[in-house]
Parts: sequence; structure tokens; C-alpha cells
Amino acid sequence: MELQISRGCPSCGAPLEMREDDRLTDCAFCDVQSYLVDPGLRRYLLPLAKTAGRDDAATIYFPYLRFKGTVFSCQGRQVNHKILDTTCRGLDEPLVPASLGVRPQAMRVGVVDNSCAGRFIRRAETAAAILQRAALLAGAGGRREAEPLYHRAFIGETVSCIYLPLAVHDDQLYDEVLGRPLGTIDDWSVDMNGSVRFQPQWQPSFLATICPQCGAVMSGERDSLVIHCHNCQSSWSEKGGKFVPVPYRVVSGGGGAALYLPFWRIGVETTGIEMRTMADLLAVTNQPVVINSDHRARGLEFWVPAFKVRPTALLKLARSATLSQMKYPDGEKKLTRPLYPVTLPLKEAIQVLKSLVAEMTVRKQEFLPQLPQLNVAVRQTSLVFLPFASTGHDLVQIHSSLAVASSIVHYGRKL
Repeated sequence: MELQISRGCPSCGAPLEMREDDRLTDCAFCDVQSYLVDPGLRRYLLPLAKTAGRDDAATIYFPYLRFKGTVFSCQGRQVNHKILDTTCRGLDEPLVPASLGVRPQAMRVGVVDNSCAGRFIRRAETAAAILQRAALLAGAGGRREAEPLYHRAFIGETVSCIYLPLAVHDDQLYDEVLGRPLGTIDDWSVDMNGSVRFQPQWQPSFLATICPQCGAVMSGERDSLVIHCHNCQSSWSEKGGKFVPVPYRVVSGGGGAALYLPFWRIGVETTGIEMRTMADLLAVTNQPVVINSDHRARGLEFWVPAFKVRPTALLKLARSATLSQMKYPDGEKKLTRPLYPVTLPLKEAIQVLKSLVAEMTVRKQEFLPQLPQLNVAVRQTSLVFLPFASTGHDLVQIHSSLAVASSIVHYGRKL
């Protein structure tokens, strides 16, 4: 489930309600649209209970690390996956709960900004540690634990820090969200000398949605990672606190398209298991295809959905789009509507590639032990919008047999 977040408009300060994956804010008060700069580690806090006479400056913020995403594992003879949403303490302190449970999803959390008084306890756990914990949870309780692990990747992951407000009253430590005592302050083992006030680098920052090329207002949806300027036909993503251009093409739907779905087109070369062309990929993965001169002339490319869907659908769509790529026209640099928003970052699409090759392989028992030798070097990337026609329950790609249920695409916005 996504977090529901309360924050102020960066332009006028009016209250805004956002979801965890939202990047575009659209304020109803000042009518200004702003784009959230990726802060790296996102910081949120659970809401304090309304208590008369509370001294906000005395609040203690205890850190929890949260992981939400999909863990892909190439293990034994299978490509496995598991969706996780878990929290754990940012440092070892038995007096506070080991996990926040469902509270982050059930409550409307706030954003840590310069309005937060009190002291923040430094976490001892790192983001790498919670990824390792997520990997252990992904394999827990299954018969696959004894099987050899050849590859693991985290896709669509969000690692954030959620603070639990605490306070001391009459020598008791209180959970300021539920108003419950946790124990006596004598049992509190955290060294408060290491705590800090709000740090300026934690303050969220925003960009105006003005096209860097022509100055027109760009458009996108709330969770768009790529926004578009229809005036100069350009597309942009945020990197390092500024907008950078995204190469793209739109494949014509001939008037029959109901929706244009985005795919990352990733040109690569591999070592360890050497692949340079489409013919090499077909041979390595033992596809039931007669390899011809066109396959040998085409460089190695993978087509990965640039939108979030369930893990099974992600691999299925990437496999089908990659194997069908020679059926797609080149497309043109001309934005059309309706364009489905890009919600899966390019860097995470690249992380899918080794799992995708493993999934495409017919003889997994023979291939998977070789997977650790596979090294992927990215040559070039671009974004391609493919036209899909609606048949009611399904979306069918116009130039190939690629299809996906409409409900799977719709549900992906909530992952």
C-alpha cells in the first residue's frame, strides 16, 4: 500500500495531500504545478496525538527504515519474486516496537521539514542493511532456501525513513502517536548526545514545470517520472536537481490506439555470456525461432515496461516486447495522447535485465548456474510509446501479439 502524505504547497504553503510515489503537485489554491526533486532517502513522520500542553521542541523522533518493492531471485531452477512492504528499527532499542506494523499505511504521515521541532535520533541501520533484510524475508519459509542463489535484484524499491515521535513524561517514555507508555526512561539505552535537530539537506525541494528548451509549461500525471512539453515535442526527467532530456519515439497506432504504453528500449552488450546481436540472444535462450540475417544484423536490445506492474506481468511484458521488437515501426518524435505515465525508472529497468534473460531461457536448469558470469554493459537507452487497442478487458499491442489485462495496468499505479 502507498503512504498517504500531508505536506505544504511549495509555492503558497497551502495543505496538500499526496501519495508516496507522487512527483507532481497541483495546488488548488495558487494553481501552481511543481515537480518534486528526488530526495534520495525520503523522510516521513507519524502524526502526533493532540495533547494539551505538549512541548514540541522536546519531542524525540525515533527512526525506522521501510522497504517497499519487489525482490527478484534466480534460484535453483526458477526465477522467483516477492512483493514486500516492511519496516524495522533504525537502531537496536528494545523499548520501542520492532516494527511499525501497518501504522504507516493506516495513518496520514507528514514530511520531515524545517517546521519539525525536537531532536532526531541517528539511525545505525543503513539502507543496504534493510535491503539485506528484505532479501532474507523474500526467501523465508520456502523450500527454496537450500537451493543455490545465482542472482538477486530489487525492482521498484522505495527505501524511506519513518520517524516515531516519542516524549518523556514523569520518568516514563511515551509513544506520542498512540499516547501509550513504553517503559521507564531508566530503561532507555539511546545516547541522546548523538541526536540532531532538523538538517537543511533534508528539506524537500521542487522544480517549476517550465520546459528548459522553449519555456512552455510541461504536463504529466501525479506519479510521472517523465514529463512532456507538447509545444516543442520534448520529454524530460529530473536528475541532480534539474531537468534533463529523455530521447523518445511514439509508434503510430493508425487511429486505432486506445492507449500508448511506455517501454524502455535498452541497447546492451554482454560479457561472460557473450551476446552482441538479437541472434545471439535467441541462441543463448534457446528460443524456438529460425535465426535469419535480420536477427544477425540487429544489435542486442531489451524492451522493458517503463510502468509498474506486478512482477509476473513485468517479466511477461518485457519478454514479449523484446522478442517482438522487430515488428514495431521506428516511430517519430511527436507526442500524442493518451500517453500512459512513466512510473518505473530507467535504472530499475536495467536491474531487471539479468532476471529477464533467465526468464526467457528455455533450459533454465542448464543456464541459471552460468548467470553469475553474465555482465551487462548498457550502450544506449531511449523511451518508446507503443500503441495498444482496448478489447474491453485487455489491451492489445497493434503491431504484435503482446497483450496485458487492463486491470493489471490499472493496479500497477498502486504498487
